[in-house]
Amino acid sequence: MFPNLSQDIERLKEIKTKPFPWFVLESLLFENGFQAVVLYRLAHWFKRKGIPLFGPLLSRLALWLTGVEIAAGARIGPGLLISHGQGIVVGQWAQIGKGCLMHHQVTLGAKDRGRIEEMPRLGDDVMLGAGAKIIGGVSIGDRAIIGPNTVVVRDVPAGGKALPILAEIRPPKTSPPTPPPADEAPVA
Repeated sequence: MFPNLSQDIERLKEIKTKPFPWFVLESLLFENGFQAVVLYRLAHWFKRKGIPLFGPLLSRLALWLTGVEIAAGARIGPGLLISHGQGIVVGQWAQIGKGCLMHHQVTLGAKDRGRIEEMPRLGDDVMLGAGAKIIGGVSIGDRAIIGPNTVVVRDVPAGGKALPILAEIRPPKTSPPTPPPADEAPVA
């Protein structure tokens, strides 16, 4: 637990401008993504040690405090950074490599109830955009980028990108000009 947590702090240090220990204290108090990671590390430790109740209890506490739901059984490598961590769901059998970046509204989960153990496996240094959904037993390779609002149900190779369908911009429909009311004379 503590080696992973120290690497989480080192990763946080890369983006913070305040000196140690102030950025850690500030993050523990005010950043729900970092709070969720710390509570997950504690919950996972209890789960691995076979101490009942505390893992799920800490997971629920994290959900209530942060809006991030990471199951105590998920396996997450060191250096996870959650940016704007609201609405994130990481399932019980999901695996996340080291140094991953996760934005809000990300889901890592099973495809259906019959195959609940089949959850995503993410490599190292994967970036998950806001609203990304990784569903089923897919593998995401190292340094892959999953774009915002992308639904991934097939493997993504190392260094690959999974990008969403972009919005199609259409110009407004032009309608014929409206004639002025009959009581107004046209300006000459």
